[in-house]
Amino acid sequence: MSKKLLLAITGLLLTLNTASAYAASLAKGLKAFEAKDYSTAMNELKPLINDNNLDAMNIVGQMYEFGLGVEADEKAAVKLYNRCSAQGHLDCVNSLRAYKNKGYKVELKTVEPAAESGDAIAQNRLGEMYEFGYGVKRDASEAFQWYTLAADQGLVVAQHNLGRAYNFGTGVKQDFTMAEKWYRNAAEQGHMDAMFFLGALYSNNHGAEEDQQTNIIAYAWLQNALELGNQTATAIQSRIVMKLSDAELEQAKALAAEYKNKFVVPFK
Repeated sequence: MSKKLLLAITGLLLTLNTASAYAASLAKGLKAFEAKDYSTAMNELKPLINDNNLDAMNIVGQMYEFGLGVEADEKAAVKLYNRCSAQGHLDCVNSLRAYKNKGYKVELKTVEPAAESGDAIAQNRLGEMYEFGYGVKRDASEAFQWYTLAADQGLVVAQHNLGRAYNFGTGVKQDFTMAEKWYRNAAEQGHMDAMFFLGALYSNNHGAEEDQQTNIIAYAWLQNALELGNQTATAIQSRIVMKLSDAELEQAKALAAEYKNKFVVPFK
């Protein structure tokens, strides 16, 4: 037997033995956890985290979150949940969602009464909680109602959210005219994402303004969104530039500068 082959076989055996040892530690740790022998569970599972064992991360995360056999450490728990969730571990995704949901339910106890009392910021936040299921069952129609109340009071972020609801038909029938109205209200008060979505609306020929070519208007809004930090605008704007003549591009740049002076500079 050649030396290279011998080394390869030895390496394979070591790998198999190591994998077998890890599997045994995981099984022993899980069994101890289920038996509420948290000290043994931690001793068996924690070393596996260094080897990127996702099951171990999830269980140790739960032990830190709830103080099972160790001092409670929510930051350590969330760090582990995030690490294994990012790798697609479903149990970790659920653990992270459940952890966040606890915080949302606490928040809801404060937000809901404030929203019902007419506080626009709370109304918008309650709308977000219903739209995305933060601490409550997702309800797009309920979210739309709260966004409307807050937007009618002039809250810029709520106006953007209401525009988004009309744009995508979330909780209300899709209506591009209403989407443009609310996006524009927010964009003209310096809201970056409203500028982006308003530009995207025009790039898809859903805008109502007819004073200039839609792609020129789209470019102008997207340019300002980009300058404010919305990097997603780059891809759409690049496609628009390909459609514009040199003269039209100069018009678009001039319009972008005009929008900046009107709708960005005053709100910085």
